[in-house]
Amino acid sequence: MGSPYGVGEGVGVLDADDYVCTLPTDVRKLAWADLTEDEATRGQALQQMRQFVASNPTITKCRLDGNFLLRFLRLKKFRVRESQEQLEKYLRMRQDHPQWFTRLDVRDPTLNSLISGGYFFALPERDDAGRRVFFSVAGKMDPTRFTTSDQMRSMQVGFESLLEDEENQVRGFTYILDEKDLGLAIITLWSPSEVAKAFHCCEKTIPVRHKEIHIVNLPAALMAVFEFAKTLISDKIKNRFQMHSEDGKLQKAVPVRILPKEYGGTIPMAEMINMYKKELEATRPRVLMLDQMHIDKKPKHSTVEKAISTIQRNFKRLDID
Repeated sequence: MGSPYGVGEGVGVLDADDYVCTLPTDVRKLAWADLTEDEATRGQALQQMRQFVASNPTITKCRLDGNFLLRFLRLKKFRVRESQEQLEKYLRMRQDHPQWFTRLDVRDPTLNSLISGGYFFALPERDDAGRRVFFSVAGKMDPTRFTTSDQMRSMQVGFESLLEDEENQVRGFTYILDEKDLGLAIITLWSPSEVAKAFHCCEKTIPVRHKEIHIVNLPAALMAVFEFAKTLISDKIKNRFQMHSEDGKLQKAVPVRILPKEYGGTIPMAEMINMYKKELEATRPRVLMLDQMHIDKKPKHSTVEKAISTIQRNFKRLDID
């Protein structure tokens, strides 16, 4: 297999791989039932995606391997035109916000420190739906040491790394977010425009299927902030939120066996984090290669700027005392 990138004006497809599906039988059945994915559909769609990249004059460098392109096709249930648009939005997102989406290196001291502390990592076992589970302890993010960019990059390195496993592309992810020690200092690190852009990127642009979201121990004082944040996401994602006032209620909603020992499971959190970091290390070369992709910039759309301006005004009216 050659390089996973096409290079040059009007990117070619010569470096595309001969994709072979390695999904287990049960995941293939799920892909067909949920995504209308089968051998014929997949092959034709990959060809169309590569032709799209080749004919798009603004895309000058892009991964063309099946693993990468299938992320967008699976997100959009093999609606090819929407998948092509999603790929283009993703490339622009990475280029417009390099502080969030580039240099996703587990060896970076800042990222390594944030991940090692337990701010955002993946549990080693899948849940009962077969999904990998991202676990976050908000209080592990020291606002005097880390920035909003550090927060975003610690999440993005996880997404990009685990998407290298195609089963995760099909099944999607579950999230468990412990907000017990979430302080106002962390909230105020984010400007209104950053909040709007971050939510837009995470839901609308990154090729990830967000399936189940558990919020645990959210302080009552920050409930207004949470309600505001929910206005920035679609009803589909809102309906996937489950609120739990304490760890005990979380344990009734997710299998205890997958949780860190500190939350009722058997494996200590520190051990789980070390296992996760080994996963990040294994996919590190391919994740870092994402920084080589390039798309020419285009002028910002006035409608987007107007929407962000409206969100800023609304955020300023929010009483978070």
